[in-house]
Amino acid sequence: MKRRDFIIKALKGSVLVSVPLSLSSFDLKKNKLKIGIVADVHQDIIHDGVSRLSLFISVMKKRKPDFIIQLGDFSLPREQNQPFIDKWNSFNGPKYHVLGNHDMGDYGYKKEETMKWWKMQKRYYSFDLNGFHFIVLDGNDENPKPWNGGYHRYIGAKQKLWLKNDLKKTLKPTILFSHQSLESKGGITNRKEIRNIIENSITKSGHPKVVACLSGHHHTDYLKSINKIPYIQINSMSYKWVGDKYKYSRFSKQIEEAFPNLNKTCPYKEPLYTVLTLDPEQEMLHLEGKKTSFIPPNPIDLKIPNAEKMRPIISERTLKI
Repeated sequence: MKRRDFIIKALKGSVLVSVPLSLSSFDLKKNKLKIGIVADVHQDIIHDGVSRLSLFISVMKKRKPDFIIQLGDFSLPREQNQPFIDKWNSFNGPKYHVLGNHDMGDYGYKKEETMKWWKMQKRYYSFDLNGFHFIVLDGNDENPKPWNGGYHRYIGAKQKLWLKNDLKKTLKPTILFSHQSLESKGGITNRKEIRNIIENSITKSGHPKVVACLSGHHHTDYLKSINKIPYIQINSMSYKWVGDKYKYSRFSKQIEEAFPNLNKTCPYKEPLYTVLTLDPEQEMLHLEGKKTSFIPPNPIDLKIPNAEKMRPIISERTLKI
């Protein structure tokens, strides 16, 4: 079996990073598979979540991907959010959800209530399509005690066992989705355990079954490779959180009263989203890029430390043999 390298290309094309992957180890169908992806809309924080999601759904109806998926921090099951979830459900193809930490607990809602409202049958699950295997994890299991690390961001014993068995059974190249990342310090707490499960699930030729992991939560844009597996961070559709210290009122009093946390964000002018294409014939994984700007003032104007790293962008990434 010859060695194959995927090339990660940034949007500006100035830096190339070689990340070995394993599609050559699998017997794949030849037709392309397209996935519409959005992360961290935060309908309960951003004031124009419905219009942002509407644009995404409108584009997806024209593009007709094989399915769409949202990577968490989507919306709470509140009556006032009904137009938002109705817009999501207006896409007539397959639709998948990932549970985010802000999709439960806020305003006293339970995970089960959110799942019912989203019509989400299982909190973690997998499915097959066009020769690929897809896994959705729930990174919101209860933290082990004692714990002083804030909100739940853990994958418990039952889910870990399920993940091991699910990967053991599949013979297909696998894409894994989670809300919190599996490589960042602020991501899933026991991420090293989960990465160990992923890395030890290999084909007969010794390649990892998981060819890419995608997550949201961190409202940023980057790719990091760990032990031959790329971890891709999908930026928020809506904003960068900056907190009380750098809050700024940009909108009318009526809007800011209805969305009291809006002034703690630096909102993106246009919504960010992407389309992931899996092309077995060309042996390529491609993530479409999208760039916008901040609604002024931007993080640099507000003199936020490391503001230059806060970029309203989803980088174009081509992983090619």
